[in-house]
Amino acid sequence: MSYATLKFRKGSIAPILLAMAASALLGLPGISRADAGMPAASPSASTSASAVAPASAATARIGRPGPRYTGNYIVRWRDGGQTIDTSADTTRMRRVESNTGLALSVRRPMANAMQLLTVKDSRGDDPETVARRLRQDPRVADAVPDRWLQLHDTAPNDPDFATQSLYMGSPVVTPGAANLSRAWDRSRGSASVVIAVVDTGYLDHPDLAGRLVAGYDFISATSVSVDGDGRDTDAHDPGDYVPSGSTCPDGSGATDSSWHGTRVASVLGAVTNNGSGIAGVDWNARIQPVRVSGRCGALLSDTVDGMRWAGGLTVPGVPNNPTPAKVVNVSLGGGTCSSIEQQAVNDLNAAGVIVVAAAGNSAGAVEAPADCAGVIAVTAHANDGENASFANVGPQVTISAPGGGCGNSKVIVSNNVATGCTGGQSFIRTLSNAGTAGPTTYNIISSQGTSFSAPMVSGVAALMLAVNPALTPAQVTAVLKNTARAHPAGTYCTRSANTGKCGAGLLDADAALAAAPNPPSTGSTSTSTAADSGGGGGGGAFSPWSAAVLLVIGLVGFGTRRRPLR
Repeated sequence: MSYATLKFRKGSIAPILLAMAASALLGLPGISRADAGMPAASPSASTSASAVAPASAATARIGRPGPRYTGNYIVRWRDGGQTIDTSADTTRMRRVESNTGLALSVRRPMANAMQLLTVKDSRGDDPETVARRLRQDPRVADAVPDRWLQLHDTAPNDPDFATQSLYMGSPVVTPGAANLSRAWDRSRGSASVVIAVVDTGYLDHPDLAGRLVAGYDFISATSVSVDGDGRDTDAHDPGDYVPSGSTCPDGSGATDSSWHGTRVASVLGAVTNNGSGIAGVDWNARIQPVRVSGRCGALLSDTVDGMRWAGGLTVPGVPNNPTPAKVVNVSLGGGTCSSIEQQAVNDLNAAGVIVVAAAGNSAGAVEAPADCAGVIAVTAHANDGENASFANVGPQVTISAPGGGCGNSKVIVSNNVATGCTGGQSFIRTLSNAGTAGPTTYNIISSQGTSFSAPMVSGVAALMLAVNPALTPAQVTAVLKNTARAHPAGTYCTRSANTGKCGAGLLDADAALAAAPNPPSTGSTSTSTAADSGGGGGGGAFSPWSAAVLLVIGLVGFGTRRRPLR
């Protein structure tokens, strides 16, 4: 298979790497891992670290990187068939092969009456062309290439990081703060609300374990799952490391485990007010781990099934979800919203499920599924409220939430190289693990990325449902937008060239909860098609590279980010 990368890896210098590269230049001395946990050294809320961009990035965002495909295709038959071995199935497949010139074989059934097919093409057409050829056959209702999705996570590589969660407090003190301290006086959440985290699975971190309900492992390929089996009821994260000497389908090499799912889950729901660890956004909602991402990537086909199951929709061969989620958080992505993803979002919205997704960290276009209509797409801002230099923006963005980093206008540039951040970087505190392969010692680290902005919004959405369980996905979206604070004057998002790119404004949890009992009258479902969503793109994650590799890529990437928009 050829896959779109799950994480940026040191062996891949793709356009998306180039776009994020200036971020690698800050805080590198003495640091060997961009994703490493480090002991707290200062109560300062901002220090020097990764994930920054040149000052000119405010006018020089780049386009999305190209997707990487698997060689498989998600197909919906016009007759709704999903069986594999009947004579009718064989006849249908042979007729499609004759009509399209493609060799087809079924890998497995999928949710929503779809199948995952392996397709071989003697012509050598690109995957999108092959999908079009399939769609031209009268027996095929839809066909989309399967592809890899990416984790939207950036982590610092400066040991002097914040120990205080200023980003959760009052905007009077910290302009970019989410105003959660006041919101918690209105509600601290309800155990009747379940939030699904579609990610790498979970660890039994002592500051998280008490909040979890049973999830599911949707990784179908044992080469990706790392746990030695395919789909099953065990959603534990064994690690997504790539061992030395191995190469992922995108050409990248060895990386350490990210523990990304645990880090994301901890933002929205770490055990709170227990005198230990960190505070989560929602104190009482239950968290459901849905594992879709492992070694080298997360397949679109696994992710779509995982999203559907999380929201209580049926998936072939998988037991129904006994505790369906009302909020589904997706802090990974890549490529442009396909009809398959859009239909999944439509069906989830129709079932009353709120879908929240990270916009991505490539300093470019919004990535799928965040670019699908009906998704609450979240970009990131630093503690000062300015859009983070790594964060993707575009017309699909709904709102901005704290995600750490350096504001676009604050990046210090010397000789076309980003050398620092005026006022220092900001970070999101997350639960994690010190293990580079399998789990070892539980710890707490500082992170950056839209991966951690999205669960901020997911947590607030859950708090809103605790206040008013009747809220529809459209009403939650409307309230979040109507109560958002304005982007700070004179920053990237307020410039005329960037109007409409950063969403309605900055997340304000207290204002959202105050408005939740009396939401605007609006539709409760999404019926959009992928074409309606306006597109999006790949993008992503900052995996644990060495400082030397980050420096090299940063030098190359700085120039790329200075190019004008296409």
